[in-house]
Amino acid sequence: MTRRGGWLLGPLGWRLFAAFTLVGVGTVALLAALAVASVRGQTSGLLASQRDQARRDIAATLAAAYTRAGSWDGIDLSGAQALARNTGAQLVILNEAGGRVATVAPDAGQEHGPDNQPGHELTPPPAPSHETGTAAGTAALTAATASPAAAEEVPVVAGGKTVGTVVISFPSASQSAAWQARDAILRAVWLGAATTVALAAVAALLVSRRTTRPLTALAAAAGAVGRGEPDAEKLLRPGPGELGQVSAAFAAMARNLRREDQLRRDMVADIAHELRTPVTILQGGTEELLDGIADPTPGMLTSLHDETLRLGRLVDDLATLAAAQAAALTLHKAPADLGKIATDAAKALAPQFAEAGLRLNLDTARAVVIADEARLTQVATNLLTNAVKYTPPGGQVTVTTCSDAQAARLTVTDTGPGIPAADLPHVFERFWRGTGTSTSTGARSGAGIGLAVVAELAAAHGGTVSAASPPGSGAIFTVTLPVTCQLTG
Repeated sequence: MTRRGGWLLGPLGWRLFAAFTLVGVGTVALLAALAVASVRGQTSGLLASQRDQARRDIAATLAAAYTRAGSWDGIDLSGAQALARNTGAQLVILNEAGGRVATVAPDAGQEHGPDNQPGHELTPPPAPSHETGTAAGTAALTAATASPAAAEEVPVVAGGKTVGTVVISFPSASQSAAWQARDAILRAVWLGAATTVALAAVAALLVSRRTTRPLTALAAAAGAVGRGEPDAEKLLRPGPGELGQVSAAFAAMARNLRREDQLRRDMVADIAHELRTPVTILQGGTEELLDGIADPTPGMLTSLHDETLRLGRLVDDLATLAAAQAAALTLHKAPADLGKIATDAAKALAPQFAEAGLRLNLDTARAVVIADEARLTQVATNLLTNAVKYTPPGGQVTVTTCSDAQAARLTVTDTGPGIPAADLPHVFERFWRGTGTSTSTGARSGAGIGLAVVAELAAAHGGTVSAASPPGSGAIFTVTLPVTCQLTG
């Protein structure tokens, strides 16, 4: 794993570094090889073309000089010497009989030939008794080709007649200006390739580090979550693009897991608290009856029966919540009037409203939906029961239903103390009972399951539930269900 704040790379980082570097090196090597091959080919072609042109120019210059002089005697070779100096060539000029007329070197300095012409050396044709004809030409060619460069014979044609031959010897390719320029270009290419490879390696290191750092931090945070360490998301590091999104999603997941874990802990405590009171009452009452301390009067039996019902409701709510959250809830859907369901639930709870000193207002219009009537009755009952608990005596609870072409709505409004703004996002969480609310009796009541059941049942029907608490007024709960079939009459 990468050391935090360091430059060491983990296994993935080294693999990415190697991959990026290989791609960079391969690309640079390919381009450098193409450049070298192109430069070499172009240089060789250019050098050959230049030398061909030089041969033609030298032969033409000698032919012009021969025409002006009328013979090889007293010929002006200054033009040929200038070309020899420019091209670095050595010239051996032979007459039509093969005898050597002159030798022109590119660096001859102050050489003298016939007529005291500077810049070339003119040697008269040897006597026939010594070296004549082709034998002399062959000797001159042999002497010219003794230099490191290869020599080539080029005929000198004047007036449509071959009047002689010039043996041209160029310096070796490595000594030519074009070849030296080629070597300079190749050195620049290789230097640029080496620099590019170094830069590619540095870039690969930076990219690998930038890419793997969020991943190694994510692995460390995942290990911390597995060990149950708090605030594991603080180990995360920002990353580019999708890596940053993954880190942000993991941070949100870690917070949700921590919160869910806390909810599970609270759930155990809340269930134990909710069960303790009715179980204690039942245990104490039955022990009094068994010990003969109390008589089984109707009042005592009614009290024990109420606690039994309380336990039953708690167990039913837990079972409904578990089934809805596990997607195991079975709905028996049929056309149902949400207004009638709300009215029946309110009438069933009328004694509780009267006992609590509350006024119940009904404004239930017909609102037909395709739903499980029993489950919607449970939704309405839970909302009304919650209103009874948190509305003080003398208050009122209003139940309304309505519908349009898209949705049907059930709204329960109370005149209680309302819900703090900070608590509104949490009112439908299981076992959550708020931080500042109290019942009409001044004591906290309920297991914090009823509203969670409402939310799950609404979601199971494809609907939603919302809570609002305008300043200075009570709470407003609204269940919205889709209208998939509208009945008439």
